This record gives sequence, structure tokens and C-alpha cells, in this order.
Amino acid sequence: MKRLLFALLLFSSPVLAEKYTIYTTERPPSSWSGTIDSEGYYYWFTNAYPPALKHKCDILAGETGNACFIKTNEKAVIINKDIILIKNRYGGNRYFCSEKHIQAVNKANPKPTYLRHSSLDFGYGTCTKDGWVR
Repeated sequence: MKRLLFALLLFSSPVLAEKYTIYTTERPPSSWSGTIDSEGYYYWFTNAYPPALKHKCDILAGETGNACFIKTNEKAVIINKDIILIKNRYGGNRYFCSEKHIQAVNKANPKPTYLRHSSLDFGYGTCTKDGWVR
């Protein structure tokens, strides 16, 4: 029953019914991500929210419903299919790269990391107008 309700919710949501892309601006110190709707409005993503914030989520996703997307008043400027620019009213303009683009950059230019327990590359870098820079 839960899966049926989730499927109905998934396909009745105008944002989730469309094909959407997750965009990221930087990693670390944090991973600031989000998506845009068909009108270009930016939705920022959080999976660390208190239950009181749940009613403020415009989109709840994930099997446990803990992926929260909150609509902003900011509209994206689409640079190309993999890069968007979010201009906010406070002057904090940021470029965001698609996860597909970040993975392609990492695959084309692998960079070993020397972490304590792993040698995995987690895609650390920053999105610029020219793409993902590590």
C-alpha cells in the first residue's frame, strides 16, 4: 500500500513527473545540491531536517521520505544541459553542475585521494561557468 501511495505521489507531483536533474555547486565542505522545475525555479535539497520542517518541503522523495526539496524564489539561468547559474537576491550567484557532468569529469580525469580508510574519489570540487573543477 505504501508503494502505491508513493507511486501516486511521485507521478502526481509536477516536478517529479518530469525528468529532472540534480545539480551540485561544491564538495566539501558540504554538498549543496538541488534541482529546477520546468519553469526554471530552483529547489534546494536537504536530507537533514527536523520533522517540523517536513510540512515546508515542496517535494518529499526517497523510500523513507527523508529527501526534502524546498522551492526558492530564485530562477536558474541555464548555461547548458550540465551547468546552471542561480542568481539570488543577495548577490550570492553560484554555478551548479549536473551529477552526470561531475561523474564524466571524474571518469575522464581520475584523481586518487589519500584518505585514511579509502582511496576513492568522491568528486570533490567546485562548479564554475566552465564546468566542474577539482
